[in-house]
Amino acid sequence: MRSIFYLALSALAAVVAAQSTDNAFNNPPGGFQFAAGKPTKLSWTPTTEGTVTLKLQKGENTTPADGIVIAAGIPNSGTYSYTPPASLGPGSNYNIQIIVDDDPTNYNFTPMFSISGVTGTATGLTPTGTTASPTRSTDSTDSSTATTTGTDSTSSSATTTGTTTGTTTTSSSTSTPSPTNESGNAPDPNMASIARPGFMLTAVLALMAFL
Repeated sequence: MRSIFYLALSALAAVVAAQSTDNAFNNPPGGFQFAAGKPTKLSWTPTTEGTVTLKLQKGENTTPADGIVIAAGIPNSGTYSYTPPASLGPGSNYNIQIIVDDDPTNYNFTPMFSISGVTGTATGLTPTGTTASPTRSTDSTDSSTATTTGTDSTSSSATTTGTTTGTTTTSSSTSTPSPTNESGNAPDPNMASIARPGFMLTAVLALMAFL
């Protein structure tokens, strides 16, 4: 039983020893105090050659592929001033990671901290390095608009012309006036009665009876 305990303790010690201690951050008393829009100085003990990359990460289980880059390929001088943007979301599980560029598996990180004064709502960080979606060409859009406008204008013009012609023709055929006498006066109904044959015969008989 005691031997099993010693074996487990030895394995734990080996794991702790295997963790990187390169470029360890110098943590201020009380921890880091970050505020949106205000620079905060980071310092660490540089123990590797070449350049390093700094990333802001959020969450418990993070890897070098997570987070957003705040400084890439900078000299391993041991200091850097970082100003958090206000667009970050709330949370007390931020940390900054330092990664050796020549060996991304060799990294270290700060203790967790919060950032005051942020106004964002995101609960996580989108890893940087994504490619933006392509946008449509302005020339192509203008050309398409011009073609469509020209077609609509021609069609509208042709339709209007045809409608106007048909309406004019119909109006001319239905508006033909009725013929009238040359004097332009209406016929006299008395003259029409005198011209009837029955009226003349009656007048002759009446005259003979009088004689």
